[in-house]
Amino acid sequence: MRGAVEIEKLVRDHQAGLLRYLRFLGCEENLAQDLAQDTFLATIEADFEIRDRRATSGYLRTTARNFYFMWLRKMRREVTLPDEDLLEASWAENEGDDEGGLYRRALRNCLAKLSQRTQLALRLRYGENASREQISFATGLEPEGAKTLMRRAKDKLRECIRKQVGE
Repeated sequence: MRGAVEIEKLVRDHQAGLLRYLRFLGCEENLAQDLAQDTFLATIEADFEIRDRRATSGYLRTTARNFYFMWLRKMRREVTLPDEDLLEASWAENEGDDEGGLYRRALRNCLAKLSQRTQLALRLRYGENASREQISFATGLEPEGAKTLMRRAKDKLRECIRKQVGE
């Protein structure tokens, strides 16, 4: 069994990447948190031998993906995902050696270019999980206007990030 320090380091080193991966697969935020916790518990109980960062990260992704698939089957949800090799190749290409740092920097740069109202709407939605009604109240827009603002913001961010990372 591992010591507390080793477990804490494992979680600290891999939690953010594991959560990004689960969100990449389509998990909702709360489910991703639960599955990541289950993944770490299963890894600790299995007494997985921690090797290098890449091997450990791969093992955690595989375990988390299996937990997600089990959850989908349990909930009787149909989600069509590409072949596992294609998923891993896409993840490796986008995550890269910098653990997605290039994309996060591009996102920060692109967010800074948006209006204050748009930034507020995005912060409320994705930072505080606010409802459309709460966002519309905070931004002074009708609910449909808030929906349109969010959709346009996501489109602008997507295009801006693609330009910055060279896609």
